Amino acid sequence: MGKAELAKLRALAANRYWGEAEGRAALDALSASGLSMAAFSRETGITARRLAWWRRRDTVEPAGKIEFVPVEVPRPARAASDGVMEVAIGDVRIRVGPGFEAEALRRLLEVVVAEPAC
Repeated sequence: MGKAELAKLRALAANRYWGEAEGRAALDALSASGLSMAAFSRETGITARRLAWWRRRDTVEPAGKIEFVPVEVPRPARAASDGVMEVAIGDVRIRVGPGFEAEALRRLLEVVVAEPAC
């Protein structure tokens, strides 16, 4: 590693924030040096922890193409004027009045969702 490149890397080490270009440059210099990460760190002043972070970041596979998928959101249950709530699941409608037992409704909904209507 020449004096000019070493000076450049030491200046890079003093920089608190790195972008993609700086991280790539440090990793390329590490690879080209043939030194271990610890030895490279001692020589340039770039911490081994920082190099390891950029190495991990560099090896993570990109997520690929992001696609949006259409989603159907069911309409929320409506409360009738008399305090009765109606839950519709497909063709099945369940009316629940005030003071219903939540656990009983949960079990009923599990059955309705699990078994298709006749």
